[in-house]
Amino acid sequence: MSIYQAFGYAAKRAALIADIREKGPIYQAWLTRASVEGDISILSDDYGLHPALARLLPALGAFGEAEDATGFYEALLNAIPVGAETGALARQTLLLAWKDPVYGRANVIKPGPLHAVCKGVVDLVTQSIDKPIDKKAWRATRTALAAMRNADASTERAVDLVMSLAWDLEQAPGAAHDVITAWSAAVNIEADASDEDCFSDAENETFQAEMNKINEEAMEALSETQSLDSIGVEAFLAEVERVWAADPVRNALKQRSMARRARSNAKMAVWRAAIQQQVLDLAAAAFRSRNASPSGAQPAQSLSR
Repeated sequence: MSIYQAFGYAAKRAALIADIREKGPIYQAWLTRASVEGDISILSDDYGLHPALARLLPALGAFGEAEDATGFYEALLNAIPVGAETGALARQTLLLAWKDPVYGRANVIKPGPLHAVCKGVVDLVTQSIDKPIDKKAWRATRTALAAMRNADASTERAVDLVMSLAWDLEQAPGAAHDVITAWSAAVNIEADASDEDCFSDAENETFQAEMNKINEEAMEALSETQSLDSIGVEAFLAEVERVWAADPVRNALKQRSMARRARSNAKMAVWRAAIQQQVLDLAAAAFRSRNASPSGAQPAQSLSR
Protein backbone atom coordinates (compact mmCIF):
# COMPACT_ATOMS: atom_id res chain seq x y z
CA MET A 1 0.00 0.00 0.00
CA SER A 2 2.69 2.47 0.99
CA ILE A 3 5.34 4.08 -1.17
CA TYR A 4 7.65 4.38 1.84
CA GLN A 5 10.47 1.90 2.36
CA ALA A 6 12.48 2.24 5.53
CA PHE A 7 15.95 3.80 5.52
CA GLY A 8 17.21 2.85 2.06
CA TYR A 9 20.39 1.27 3.39
CA ALA A 10 21.74 0.13 6.75
CA ALA A 11 24.23 2.97 7.18
CA LYS A 12 21.41 5.50 6.95
CA ARG A 13 19.50 3.75 9.71
CA ALA A 14 22.67 3.73 11.82
CA ALA A 15 23.11 7.47 11.27
CA LEU A 16 19.51 8.15 12.35
CA ILE A 17 19.95 6.06 15.49
CA ALA A 18 23.21 7.86 16.28
CA ASP A 19 21.46 11.23 15.98
CA ILE A 20 18.71 10.09 18.36
CA ARG A 21 21.23 8.69 20.82
CA GLU A 22 23.05 12.04 20.86
CA LYS A 23 19.80 14.03 20.76
CA GLY A 24 21.04 15.74 17.64
CA PRO A 25 19.23 17.97 15.14
CA ILE A 26 16.87 15.29 13.81
CA TYR A 27 15.94 14.26 17.34
CA GLN A 28 15.30 17.89 18.28
CA ALA A 29 13.09 18.51 15.26
CA TRP A 30 11.27 15.18 15.41
CA LEU A 31 10.98 13.78 18.93
CA THR A 32 10.30 16.96 20.89
CA ARG A 33 7.44 19.48 20.96
CA ALA A 34 8.99 21.09 17.88
CA SER A 35 7.39 18.31 15.84
CA VAL A 36 3.83 19.33 16.73
CA GLU A 37 3.86 22.30 14.39
CA GLY A 38 7.12 21.58 12.60
CA ASP A 39 7.93 19.88 9.32
CA ILE A 40 9.13 16.32 9.89
CA SER A 41 8.76 15.17 6.29
CA ILE A 42 12.48 14.33 6.26
CA LEU A 43 11.63 11.15 8.20
CA SER A 44 9.49 9.94 5.31
CA ASP A 45 11.23 11.56 2.36
CA ASP A 46 14.81 10.75 3.39
CA TYR A 47 14.46 7.89 5.87
CA GLY A 48 11.45 6.10 4.41
CA LEU A 49 9.34 5.84 7.56
CA HIS A 50 5.60 5.98 7.02
CA PRO A 51 4.39 9.50 7.94
CA ALA A 52 1.88 8.09 10.43
CA LEU A 53 4.60 6.19 12.29
CA ALA A 54 6.79 9.29 12.28
CA ARG A 55 3.90 11.33 13.69
CA LEU A 56 2.90 8.99 16.51
CA LEU A 57 6.37 8.30 17.91
CA PRO A 58 7.07 11.74 19.46
CA ALA A 59 3.91 11.60 21.59
CA LEU A 60 4.64 8.01 22.61
CA GLY A 61 7.95 9.26 24.02
CA ALA A 62 6.32 12.24 25.80
CA PHE A 63 8.12 14.60 23.40
CA GLY A 64 11.33 14.06 25.33
CA GLU A 65 9.89 15.75 28.42
CA ALA A 66 9.65 12.75 30.78
CA GLU A 67 11.81 9.65 31.12
CA ASP A 68 14.44 9.14 28.42
CA ALA A 69 12.82 7.28 25.50
CA THR A 70 15.92 7.08 23.31
CA GLY A 71 16.37 3.40 24.19
CA PHE A 72 12.88 2.66 22.89
CA TYR A 73 13.48 4.56 19.66
CA GLU A 74 16.81 2.84 19.08
CA ALA A 75 15.33 -0.62 19.71
CA LEU A 76 12.41 0.07 17.39
CA LEU A 77 14.49 1.43 14.52
CA ASN A 78 16.90 -1.47 14.87
CA ALA A 79 13.95 -3.87 14.60
CA ILE A 80 12.72 -2.37 11.32
CA PRO A 81 14.49 -3.99 8.36
CA VAL A 82 15.95 -1.87 5.60
CA GLY A 83 13.30 -1.47 2.90
CA ALA A 84 10.39 -2.44 5.17
CA GLU A 85 6.96 -0.85 4.88
CA THR A 86 5.98 0.65 8.25
CA GLY A 87 2.40 1.80 7.64
CA ALA A 88 1.01 -1.46 8.98
CA LEU A 89 3.06 -1.08 12.17
CA ALA A 90 1.67 2.43 12.61
CA ARG A 91 -1.91 1.15 12.30
CA GLN A 92 -1.28 -1.75 14.67
CA THR A 93 0.17 0.68 17.20
CA LEU A 94 -2.85 2.96 17.01
CA LEU A 95 -5.20 0.02 17.46
CA LEU A 96 -3.66 -0.50 20.91
CA ALA A 97 -5.49 2.65 21.99
CA TRP A 98 -8.71 0.67 21.62
CA LYS A 99 -7.62 -2.91 22.21
CA ASP A 100 -5.09 -2.79 25.03
CA PRO A 101 -6.55 -4.87 27.88
CA VAL A 102 -5.46 -2.42 30.58
CA TYR A 103 -5.50 1.03 28.97
CA GLY A 104 -7.64 0.53 25.84
CA ARG A 105 -10.67 2.72 25.34
CA ALA A 106 -12.84 -0.33 24.64
CA ASN A 107 -12.91 -0.65 28.43
CA VAL A 108 -14.37 2.84 28.82
CA ILE A 109 -17.31 2.70 26.41
CA LYS A 110 -20.11 0.46 27.62
CA PRO A 111 -21.61 -2.18 25.30
CA GLY A 112 -24.37 -0.73 23.17
CA PRO A 113 -24.91 1.34 20.02
CA LEU A 114 -22.01 3.72 20.70
CA HIS A 115 -19.61 0.84 21.34
CA ALA A 116 -20.76 -0.78 18.09
CA VAL A 117 -20.06 2.39 16.09
CA CYS A 118 -16.60 2.69 17.67
CA LYS A 119 -15.95 -0.96 16.89
CA GLY A 120 -16.87 -0.20 13.27
CA VAL A 121 -14.09 2.39 13.16
CA VAL A 122 -11.63 -0.07 14.66
CA ASP A 123 -12.64 -2.67 12.09
CA LEU A 124 -11.90 -0.20 9.28
CA VAL A 125 -8.46 0.54 10.70
CA THR A 126 -7.80 -3.19 10.94
CA GLN A 127 -8.90 -3.74 7.34
CA SER A 128 -6.76 -0.83 6.16
CA ILE A 129 -3.64 -2.73 7.24
CA ASP A 130 -4.08 -5.00 4.22
CA LYS A 131 -6.10 -3.00 1.71
CA PRO A 132 -7.15 0.57 0.87
CA ILE A 133 -10.48 1.71 2.32
CA ASP A 134 -12.78 3.91 0.26
CA LYS A 135 -12.95 7.46 1.58
CA LYS A 136 -16.75 7.21 1.73
CA ALA A 137 -16.44 4.46 4.33
CA TRP A 138 -14.19 6.62 6.51
CA ARG A 139 -16.58 9.55 6.16
CA ALA A 140 -19.58 7.39 7.05
CA THR A 141 -17.97 6.18 10.27
CA ARG A 142 -17.10 9.73 11.32
CA THR A 143 -20.66 10.86 10.60
CA ALA A 144 -22.11 8.00 12.63
CA LEU A 145 -19.75 8.72 15.51
CA ALA A 146 -20.49 12.45 15.51
CA ALA A 147 -24.20 11.69 15.82
CA MET A 148 -23.67 9.72 19.04
CA ARG A 149 -22.15 12.18 21.48
CA ASN A 150 -22.35 11.36 25.17
CA ALA A 151 -22.69 13.54 28.24
CA ASP A 152 -20.24 11.45 30.28
CA ALA A 153 -16.83 13.14 30.16
CA SER A 154 -14.81 9.91 30.17
CA THR A 155 -16.88 8.47 27.35
CA GLU A 156 -16.60 11.71 25.39
CA ARG A 157 -12.82 11.57 25.61
CA ALA A 158 -12.87 7.99 24.33
CA VAL A 159 -15.15 8.97 21.46
CA ASP A 160 -12.82 11.83 20.53
CA LEU A 161 -9.94 9.35 20.39
CA VAL A 162 -11.92 6.98 18.16
CA MET A 163 -12.83 9.93 15.93
CA SER A 164 -9.10 10.51 15.45
CA LEU A 165 -8.77 6.86 14.42
CA ALA A 166 -11.40 7.28 11.71
CA TRP A 167 -9.07 8.67 9.03
CA ASP A 168 -7.16 7.19 6.14
CA LEU A 169 -3.54 7.42 7.28
CA GLU A 170 -2.34 7.54 3.69
CA GLN A 171 -4.19 10.83 3.31
CA ALA A 172 -4.15 12.16 6.88
CA PRO A 173 -1.11 10.74 8.71
CA GLY A 174 -1.27 13.52 11.30
CA ALA A 175 -4.27 11.73 12.80
CA ALA A 176 -1.77 9.29 14.32
CA HIS A 177 -0.42 12.10 16.51
CA ASP A 178 -3.97 12.99 17.55
CA VAL A 179 -4.73 9.43 18.63
CA ILE A 180 -1.67 9.08 20.86
CA THR A 181 -2.04 12.53 22.42
CA ALA A 182 -5.74 11.92 23.10
CA TRP A 183 -4.89 8.57 24.67
CA SER A 184 -2.14 10.10 26.78
CA ALA A 185 -4.44 12.88 27.98
CA ALA A 186 -7.16 10.40 28.95
CA VAL A 187 -4.75 8.16 30.86
CA ASN A 188 -3.35 11.22 32.62
CA ILE A 189 -6.81 12.34 33.73
CA GLU A 190 -7.51 8.84 35.02
CA ALA A 191 -4.19 8.84 36.88
CA ASP A 192 -5.09 12.11 38.59
CA ALA A 193 -8.61 10.92 39.43
CA SER A 194 -7.34 7.71 41.04
CA ASP A 195 -4.78 9.48 43.22
CA GLU A 196 -4.64 8.73 46.92
CA ASP A 197 -4.87 12.43 47.81
CA CYS A 198 -7.26 14.03 45.34
CA PHE A 199 -8.30 17.61 45.92
CA SER A 200 -11.95 18.12 46.72
CA ASP A 201 -13.83 20.43 44.36
CA ALA A 202 -13.49 23.20 46.94
CA GLU A 203 -9.77 22.60 47.37
CA ASN A 204 -9.25 22.58 43.63
CA GLU A 205 -11.06 25.90 43.25
CA THR A 206 -9.02 27.35 46.11
CA PHE A 207 -5.76 26.12 44.61
CA GLN A 208 -6.55 27.55 41.17
CA ALA A 209 -7.54 30.88 42.72
CA GLU A 210 -4.38 31.00 44.83
CA MET A 211 -2.20 30.25 41.80
CA ASN A 212 -3.74 33.18 39.95
CA LYS A 213 -3.30 35.46 42.95
CA ILE A 214 0.31 34.45 43.46
CA ASN A 215 1.16 35.04 39.82
CA GLU A 216 -0.33 38.52 40.09
CA GLU A 217 1.49 39.20 43.37
CA ALA A 218 4.80 38.05 41.92
CA MET A 219 4.41 40.22 38.84
CA GLU A 220 3.42 43.21 40.95
CA ALA A 221 6.43 42.77 43.24
CA LEU A 222 8.85 42.54 40.32
CA SER A 223 7.29 45.52 38.55
CA GLU A 224 8.18 47.73 41.52
CA THR A 225 11.87 47.46 40.66
CA GLN A 226 11.84 46.99 36.88
CA SER A 227 9.70 47.45 33.81
CA LEU A 228 7.27 44.70 32.84
CA ASP A 229 9.08 44.19 29.53
CA SER A 230 12.35 43.46 31.30
CA ILE A 231 11.01 40.74 33.63
CA GLY A 232 12.51 37.40 32.62
CA VAL A 233 10.95 33.98 33.04
CA GLU A 234 13.52 32.80 35.58
CA ALA A 235 13.07 35.89 37.74
CA PHE A 236 9.30 35.54 37.60
CA LEU A 237 9.37 31.85 38.57
CA ALA A 238 11.77 32.56 41.43
CA GLU A 239 9.47 35.26 42.77
CA VAL A 240 6.47 32.94 42.45
CA GLU A 241 8.31 30.33 44.51
CA ARG A 242 9.15 32.93 47.15
CA VAL A 243 5.51 34.01 47.45
CA TRP A 244 4.29 30.41 47.73
CA ALA A 245 6.83 29.62 50.45
CA ALA A 246 5.94 32.74 52.45
CA ASP A 247 2.45 31.44 53.28
CA PRO A 248 2.32 28.03 55.03
CA VAL A 249 -1.35 27.46 54.17
CA ARG A 250 -0.86 28.20 50.50
CA ASN A 251 2.38 26.26 50.42
CA ALA A 252 0.74 23.17 51.91
CA LEU A 253 -1.71 23.10 49.00
CA LYS A 254 1.14 23.50 46.54
CA GLN A 255 3.14 20.67 48.09
CA ARG A 256 0.13 18.37 47.93
CA SER A 257 -0.38 19.30 44.28
CA MET A 258 3.26 18.64 43.45
CA ALA A 259 3.19 15.27 45.20
CA ARG A 260 0.06 14.28 43.31
CA ARG A 261 1.65 15.37 40.03
CA ALA A 262 4.70 13.23 40.78
CA ARG A 263 2.51 10.19 41.44
CA SER A 264 0.54 10.77 38.24
CA ASN A 265 3.76 11.20 36.27
CA ALA A 266 4.94 7.85 37.60
CA LYS A 267 1.70 6.23 36.42
CA MET A 268 2.13 7.81 33.01
CA ALA A 269 5.66 6.42 32.81
CA VAL A 270 4.25 2.94 33.48
CA TRP A 271 1.71 3.43 30.68
CA ARG A 272 4.35 4.60 28.21
CA ALA A 273 6.68 1.74 29.06
CA ALA A 274 3.88 -0.80 28.62
CA ILE A 275 2.81 0.56 25.24
CA GLN A 276 6.36 1.02 24.00
CA GLN A 277 7.06 -2.62 24.81
CA GLN A 278 3.94 -3.67 22.92
CA VAL A 279 5.10 -1.67 19.90
CA LEU A 280 8.43 -3.48 20.02
CA ASP A 281 6.56 -6.78 20.24
CA LEU A 282 4.44 -5.80 17.23
CA ALA A 283 7.58 -4.93 15.28
CA ALA A 284 9.20 -8.23 16.23
CA ALA A 285 6.16 -10.15 15.01
CA ALA A 286 5.71 -8.10 11.83
CA PHE A 287 9.32 -8.30 10.71
CA ARG A 288 10.33 -11.69 12.11
CA SER A 289 10.90 -13.36 8.75
CA ARG A 290 12.85 -10.41 7.37
CA ASN A 291 14.93 -10.06 10.51
CA ALA A 292 15.89 -13.70 10.17
CA SER A 293 17.57 -12.84 6.87
CA PRO A 294 20.85 -10.88 6.60
CA SER A 295 19.10 -7.51 6.20
CA GLY A 296 20.99 -5.74 8.94
CA ALA A 297 17.94 -5.48 11.21
CA GLN A 298 18.00 -6.74 14.77
CA PRO A 299 15.14 -8.47 16.60
CA ALA A 300 13.15 -6.04 18.75
CA GLN A 301 14.47 -6.04 22.29
CA SER A 302 12.68 -5.79 25.60
CA LEU A 303 12.84 -2.44 27.38
CA SER A 304 13.10 -4.13 30.77
CA ARG A 305 16.43 -3.91 32.49
